[in-house]
Amino acid sequence: MIGLPYAACTRPRHNNPFGPGLVLQPDVRNSGEHIMIRTFTPAQPLSPYGSTDEPAPLARSVPVTAIILARDECRDIARAVRSVGWCRQIVVVDSGSTDGTPQIARAHGATVWEERWRGFAGQREWAMRNPDIQHDWVYFLDADEWVSNELAAEIAARVGRENCVAYTHRRRFVFLGRWIAHCGWYNNSWQARLLNRRFTSFAATEQFSERASVNGAMFTLMHDLVDEDSKGLTCWLHKHITYAELEARRRDGIAAPLHQLQRVLTENRDKNTRPLTRTIARDVIFPLIPFKALTLFFYMYILQSGWRDGWQGLVFCLHRAWYEKVISLLSRPESAPGGSRRNPAPDSVDVPRQIACTEAINVDNNIGIPEYSS
Repeated sequence: MIGLPYAACTRPRHNNPFGPGLVLQPDVRNSGEHIMIRTFTPAQPLSPYGSTDEPAPLARSVPVTAIILARDECRDIARAVRSVGWCRQIVVVDSGSTDGTPQIARAHGATVWEERWRGFAGQREWAMRNPDIQHDWVYFLDADEWVSNELAAEIAARVGRENCVAYTHRRRFVFLGRWIAHCGWYNNSWQARLLNRRFTSFAATEQFSERASVNGAMFTLMHDLVDEDSKGLTCWLHKHITYAELEARRRDGIAAPLHQLQRVLTENRDKNTRPLTRTIARDVIFPLIPFKALTLFFYMYILQSGWRDGWQGLVFCLHRAWYEKVISLLSRPESAPGGSRRNPAPDSVDVPRQIACTEAINVDNNIGIPEYSS
């Protein structure tokens, strides 16, 4: 059995939040589109991950290739690799680590490929198309994420046995030792991670907030991925300055609201991972709202019950407001060197290095906070 650390993401004793299982089936009216339907899968009690004796699948027993993107992740990479030990092939795509990450990954049974950073979407697309990938089904996770035995067992029981080309599931985001179950964060954490690469692609031009484009039916998994960083608060905040810069550049390229609305209404999207209402709210309505940081805090902490996540929920909502303010400031022309914004070529957009946070890690090594995408 694969040993997994206990994640401090406990939740009240009630049925799992999914209720009856949700699946996606092809919409016969439009090839490539999907519609949501309900199955008759009953809700099951969901225990805190890591707190039960749920057995993991046997090592290397599931015909899936796990792909882990990494750079200077010596603290988390071993946990990530161990958590997917049931996959027949485990690949770590390293983009220039200097802290021993490749050596640690190899020591735990992973194959390491060295590849320059291409952006989040570009890196995933490159890895998925590599001729050394041994299986059609691939599972993507980041170095600061781990797969519970429950999720692993569900994947082993379902992959390749159902008429679909992808699976989506939620992520449990652990912030300051607590699972953030409210704030609107968990409900919007759906991501397609288990993919049949013959029917999936990533837009290599997307440097941030990348999404898989799936041509076929997508089903949902009942269990969640756990997002739990252990590099410390200072390192995490530094990383989000870089993410704020990437998001500011993305927003610079967004068209006027009317043109943006036309694009949103006509583009092909996955209705589960990119629902229409959320896309309109993010790309059309939100840019028009004044006092964005204050509005976002009110929405997350009051309307989305962030207060129910304790003091960690308050800090998280305050951080999101701060993050939004940083994006707004970085979007101003005078914030760029020389007083004008310069968008570098895609190759120069870098993933944040964690090695620069060594001192911060030594100070904050008891604070585990995961990365998240905006």
